[in-house]
Amino acid sequence: MFNHPIVQLYFYFSISMILVFSSSIFSLWPFALLLIIISVYNKSAIEKVINKFLPTLFFLPIMLIIYIIISLIFSQISFIEAIESAILALLKLCLIMLFMNFYLQTASSEKLITSIRSLWVKTGLKWKWVEDFFLFLSLSLRLYPTFQSYWINNVNSLKAIGVRSDKSYYAKLIQISKELPSMLVYQLNRSSDIALSMKLRGYGTHYPRSIIHPINFSFFNLLQIALISLFSSYLIDIL
Repeated sequence: MFNHPIVQLYFYFSISMILVFSSSIFSLWPFALLLIIISVYNKSAIEKVINKFLPTLFFLPIMLIIYIIISLIFSQISFIEAIESAILALLKLCLIMLFMNFYLQTASSEKLITSIRSLWVKTGLKWKWVEDFFLFLSLSLRLYPTFQSYWINNVNSLKAIGVRSDKSYYAKLIQISKELPSMLVYQLNRSSDIALSMKLRGYGTHYPRSIIHPINFSFFNLLQIALISLFSSYLIDIL
């Protein structure tokens, strides 16, 4: 829907923040309509979004019950009001999760960091801690995909040598808890190798670092943010 990473982040963040402050079930209909529009626009991501959302449905009824019990104990509202409040909170949480899943499926963390860095380079400021912070973000966002890839390769290796693994949720949880320490040690050693490689390539000798493929922030992108702000203000008024 939005090509620039900063504009895309601002859009989803604005919608999520407005959704948090919705005060009634009826006020959720603009967000449901917007979610349908986003789904139509990103048809290829629908299956992945649903697959990521479905596992959370197991915990939602538990959260609903806990919310009702706490509301009845620590507030003066009636049982019906507690149920309505719990359903509203549950629906808002579901919508926020779906919006964020669409963002995670359609956005690129690398492009987001590159776009923010491109904007920073234009300021001409040579602050070392800012460059170190960008590097920290970039390496942190790479950690989970690398961690996930390592885990998948480990599972496939066990299958290749004929080792069967229990597919139940608790069995996977126990297996992960056993494998987690060695995987963390591997990632720690790998981070040391990356740090040494970066130092040998001259990291820290020049600030700000150059960007091979910058993502520039144009006046059109600024106009998009202004339109999103106007749209958000309109939603706040009608809620």
